[in-house]
Amino acid sequence: MQLWQSTSRFVLSVVFGTALAHSAAVENKPHHITFSDSAHSKELNIGAQLLDSVVVTNLTNAKTHYDNSMSVRFFANGKFTDAFQFDARVKINTDYTNRYINFNYYNPDEGLPYNKQSENKRTWDLFGANVSYDLKPAKLLAGFDFIEWGPARRNHVILRGERNFYRPWQDSSSRIPDAAPTPYFGYQFTLGPIEYTQYAAKIYEKKNFGKYFHAHRLNLNLPKDITFGISETALYGSTIEPAGSNPNPDSDSTEREFEWAYAIPFIPFVFQEHLQGDQDNISLAFDLSVKTIPNWEFYGELMWDDMKSLTSMFDDSWWGNKWAATLGVARDNIVLGPTTLGWMFEYTRIEPWVYTHHKGRAYTYASYAQSLGSDLGPNSQELHTEVSATYEFLKATLFLGAVAKDTAFGGHINDIHTPESAMDKKFLNEKTTLRYKELGFNLAVTPWDWFSFRCSYTRFFGDYEGYRAYAVGSVQW
Repeated sequence: MQLWQSTSRFVLSVVFGTALAHSAAVENKPHHITFSDSAHSKELNIGAQLLDSVVVTNLTNAKTHYDNSMSVRFFANGKFTDAFQFDARVKINTDYTNRYINFNYYNPDEGLPYNKQSENKRTWDLFGANVSYDLKPAKLLAGFDFIEWGPARRNHVILRGERNFYRPWQDSSSRIPDAAPTPYFGYQFTLGPIEYTQYAAKIYEKKNFGKYFHAHRLNLNLPKDITFGISETALYGSTIEPAGSNPNPDSDSTEREFEWAYAIPFIPFVFQEHLQGDQDNISLAFDLSVKTIPNWEFYGELMWDDMKSLTSMFDDSWWGNKWAATLGVARDNIVLGPTTLGWMFEYTRIEPWVYTHHKGRAYTYASYAQSLGSDLGPNSQELHTEVSATYEFLKATLFLGAVAKDTAFGGHINDIHTPESAMDKKFLNEKTTLRYKELGFNLAVTPWDWFSFRCSYTRFFGDYEGYRAYAVGSVQW
C-alpha cells in the first residue's frame, strides 16, 4: 500500500509480537502498526494499550482501601536510519480511591505531580523518550527517560531506573508510586569487550531550583560470560533549606549551575570534585555478573557513599562510612516436562545515611522525592526469594520476603546529619526498626497477543499485618 511518494517509497504493514513494555503492570508490548520504506531503512512503529486495575489493601490499624486505576498508553519507536533510533511512550491515568487525596501543587518534593479532581479522584500522566545516534565506535544518547545500572534482579542499589515495589510504609493516596524519568544527554564508547557510558542529567527537588546528576560507567565483558562494572555518580544543586537552618559549616545557601567538567568523558569524578572545591555528593560503585555455568547467574552490586577505604565498611564508629550492597543468585530455564521453571534469591543491605547528604536535599540521591537507588531507602535490608513456572501462556510466581526498615534518624533520605548528631551509626536499631515478612504469588495470563491479565496476592506478617490483592487487565494493539 503506497502512502505517499517523495524521494522514498513508504509502505504500511501490521506487525504482531511481544516484547518488554515500559509498564510495571503488564509485560506485553502492544501490537503495533509499522510504517517503513521499501528498504526498511526508515521505520515507525506505533501502538496503544488500555489497562484497568484494582487494588485492595488491608493492613493493621488502617481502614481497608480500594484503588482503581484506568490507563491509556501510546507507544512509538523506530529509526530514521540504521544508526539513528528512537523510542517514546506516554501513559495517561485516572485513579479512584476510597481514601482522601491531598492537593498537589506540582512541587517535586511532593513526588510526581497529579491533578486532584475530587476528594477521591485524580488524573496524572507520565512519559519517557530517548534517541541514540551510532557513530561507531561512539554512540550519542539523549532522552527524558530512566537510567538503570547493575545486574540485580530486584533491588538495584546504584540506579534502579523504572523499577518499583510495594512498600507498606510508602502507601499513600497522595503519592504516585511510579519512578520519575529525568532529562539527560550522554554518550557511549565501545572498544571490543570494553564499554564506557556517561550521562549528564537534570533532576528535581524544588521548583525553579537547579539540581544535577552525573554518572559514568566502565563495563568489561570478560571471558566465561563474566561482566564487571565500575561506576561513579555526582550530585549537587542550589540550596533549598532556609539560610542558617543547617548548622554544618559548608552548607551556607548557594546557587549552583551545571558543572560542565563532569560532562567530559574519562575524568574520575572523585578527582574532579576536589578541583571544584570538594563540595558535591560523589559515590563509587562496583557490580559483577557471573554466568559461567549455563543457566546460572551469580551477581552483586556494591555502592560506596563517602567511604574512605574498603576496611571502613566494617567500622560503625563514623556515620559517614556509608555503603549499600545487593547479592544474588538465580537459576533459569529449568525444563520440567512442558513447564519451564526459574528461581532466584537476593539479599540487600543499605547502611544508615546512604543516599543522604549533610548539605541538604539539593545533594541527596533523589528526584521527585524518590531515591534514584533502591526504594528501600537508608538503614534497611531485604531478603527475597521467588520461584516461577511458565506453561504456554501462563506464568505463576511464588515469592517470600523479609524486610526490615529503621525509622530512626538517618533512615530517611532527607535526614541531615549535623555536628550535634551522633558520630557513630547503628544498623537496624531494635527499638525503632519495623520488620515484616511477605508471602504471595503472581499469576500472568496472556492467551492472545492482544489481551493480558495479571493478578497477585500478598500476605504480610509482623509489624505490618494484613494483605494486598491486585488485578490488572489490558488490551493492546
